[in-house]
Amino acid sequence: MLDRILDDQHRQLAPDQGRDDFFTFFAADKALQDWDLDNDEITDGIVDGAHDCGIDSIWTFVDGRYVTVDAHQYLTPRAGTIELVILQAKSSPGYQETVIEKLHFHLPDLLDMGRDEDDLVGHTNAKLLERTRRFLRILEDLASSFPQVRVKVIYASKAAEGPHPNVKAKGDRLRRELAKITSDTEATIEYLTAADLRERTARGAKAVAQLIFSETPMSTSLGEGYVCLARLDEYYRFITADNKALRLELFESNVRDYAGSTAVNNAIGNTLKSGTREDFWWFNNGVTIVADAAQIAGKKIVIKDPQIVNGLQTSHEVYSYFQTGGQHLDRSLLVKIVVAPESGTTRDRIIRATNSQTQLPAGALRATEPIQKDIEESLYHGGDYRYERRASYYRNLGFPLDQVVSMTRLAREFTAFVLHEPHTALRHSEALLLDDKHYGQIFSARNNLDLYRLTLDVHARLRRFLTVYTDVRPLLGETIENWLYPLASVSAYTLTRLRRPTARDLLNIDLDHLDTELMERMTKSLEQNFKSALRANKAGGVDRIARSPEFTDRLRQSIISQRHFHIER
Repeated sequence: MLDRILDDQHRQLAPDQGRDDFFTFFAADKALQDWDLDNDEITDGIVDGAHDCGIDSIWTFVDGRYVTVDAHQYLTPRAGTIELVILQAKSSPGYQETVIEKLHFHLPDLLDMGRDEDDLVGHTNAKLLERTRRFLRILEDLASSFPQVRVKVIYASKAAEGPHPNVKAKGDRLRRELAKITSDTEATIEYLTAADLRERTARGAKAVAQLIFSETPMSTSLGEGYVCLARLDEYYRFITADNKALRLELFESNVRDYAGSTAVNNAIGNTLKSGTREDFWWFNNGVTIVADAAQIAGKKIVIKDPQIVNGLQTSHEVYSYFQTGGQHLDRSLLVKIVVAPESGTTRDRIIRATNSQTQLPAGALRATEPIQKDIEESLYHGGDYRYERRASYYRNLGFPLDQVVSMTRLAREFTAFVLHEPHTALRHSEALLLDDKHYGQIFSARNNLDLYRLTLDVHARLRRFLTVYTDVRPLLGETIENWLYPLASVSAYTLTRLRRPTARDLLNIDLDHLDTELMERMTKSLEQNFKSALRANKAGGVDRIARSPEFTDRLRQSIISQRHFHIER
């Protein structure tokens, strides 16, 4: 049954991907279901390949939020939990002791705060080094808040039953070793069988949720809506996934960003912790939920596609309160549920009106901006891409993975190709959306919408080329992303044959000229530049070099000086 599911999804989502590679993505998608990551976030953690130390994928989360390449700049100084999730996915019909042994050999060195990267770089791929570096940096930066540290190793296979006792015994030894990372580390080993993967496939995304109320809701006569009181512990269950993580998918239309230790949030926390008999909703404005549909069934209200558009700070404080052992004390929260029509602007106006009551980070409401809707519509009508203003929307509808484009992916690819800054694309992810300067350059109403499609087409062609190229010739650093963005930048010069191509120049290129011969020449030139930079300074390897603005400048000068690219003098 699992093989049939895999064949169907492989054919539907990623027909050009190898079976083993797709199984890794499939297993990651199911293993991380409660964290609700989008395609790019899942792929960002996949480190499978040469010198992967037996690790297929690795992700770091802070309070249930995935840590991207530059997320540390936006994290609050206070954290309740830091989680490291490590995945090993094997398409074999059983569990192997050697898999656990390899993890046991490599993980203690990779997760050592005092590790010597020069010793690791020779046998560890650049992407794995960077992802473990993220975890160690977060661990150090947030140490003063004394977070709970959790490390979970997930071993997924097509096994019909659980692991042999010998495998479990070695897994237990690995768990005890990982528990030594800090004095307060909780380590677990999870084995996912074929039946587990099937069950999670059937479970799918949590598009429907239910909230138990304490008093009969009031309904509105104009439109469909409800106002009710929900006991604090029932609301905590509503916003919490099975693994006790905060359900971030409920806040897609809000922010996904918690403001941390502000005066307002401290006041909410103090009200929750007070031992008085005064009800919580007397002192709090409550939360607003926008939904596709809502129906009362007994003492609960069933909500389809709920989005908490106001009350994110309250929700985080309630979550934190119960995570640290808080009690409801028969206190309640005021909840407003609005069923807004899919068509028209009502939903977005509700989002803007309710969120404008709170000071939010710069990128909080990007998804509702006209330029974002215009890009989604433009790419949709072209037929090749599905632009996800709201995470996982098109993926949940079953569109192929290479057609689903996140806002972050488009921002990074535009930065590399149109703005000619591959180093910025590699160094930043969230900053491109949260920082007004970056965002304004990328998502400007003055930009021709065809420029976004061209950007994606160039990267798609380069990505396919690199995937085939690496089958016969391994890349320096063994990480495609360090080559993809520089090549996209180079292609802007080689396709226009101009030293400083503008957006208008790019729109006049013939994409058919980006053929295999040209891509091979560009790749060899990039390789020569990487080798030259490595001879000067090997520290940090290709990973460091590709993220350097100085290397971007040297690469540009090298390309425009080569006669066979025919770039104007």
